[in-house]
Amino acid sequence: MYGRHRVRAEELRERYPHAAEVLTLYLALAEVWEAGGGLPGVVRATVAHGPAPLARAVLTAAPPPAVRDYLARAAHRGPPGKVLAGASARCPGCGGLPQLSFRAASEDPLVSGRRMLQCAGCSAGWAFSATACPSCEDPKRVVYGEARAGPRVGRHAPDEATLFPHLRVEGCENCRRYLIDVDLGRDPRAVPEVDELAALPLGLYAAERGLTKITPNLMGF
Repeated sequence: MYGRHRVRAEELRERYPHAAEVLTLYLALAEVWEAGGGLPGVVRATVAHGPAPLARAVLTAAPPPAVRDYLARAAHRGPPGKVLAGASARCPGCGGLPQLSFRAASEDPLVSGRRMLQCAGCSAGWAFSATACPSCEDPKRVVYGEARAGPRVGRHAPDEATLFPHLRVEGCENCRRYLIDVDLGRDPRAVPEVDELAALPLGLYAAERGLTKITPNLMGF
């Protein structure tokens, strides 16, 4: 069930050293999810493979809210790849907020595939407007690319100079929220929830522009 997820996490762990720690934990959690999930398994995996502060926090009698959220999401996540019918900005299954968006490969290289959102809570996916904001549903969606010295990010940068050629920041001029968009047409090997974990530099870039993520990912960023 999580075979592609594990292969991708191992690949990105080698490619992006900055994400090695969180991807190592993700790999351990994927084994727990394969076995049926549950809080005890999540705690054991986190203590054995997670960052030291998180590993200590999950063992405390009263973990902070961010850690409680991590434990709840990791222990109760739904099966990968589940697709639901719906068109609103909220998950049609559990009512949760979107974690990320992704686009399937398109037969026309000049046209992006259908846009999907993935729930931060249950991991289900559903189709959503290609132009509206997944937070406030305003149409003032803006795609951000990095314009500064060094590696560039964003779909409009040349691939050879781009750190994440298949990822971009999609923000909203109205509510100033954003999420990461994964283009499977540019990288068919991508697994959206795994690739999003490696996209911390894009999150920092978005924060510099005054944007706030709709929902922090499982690892809290």
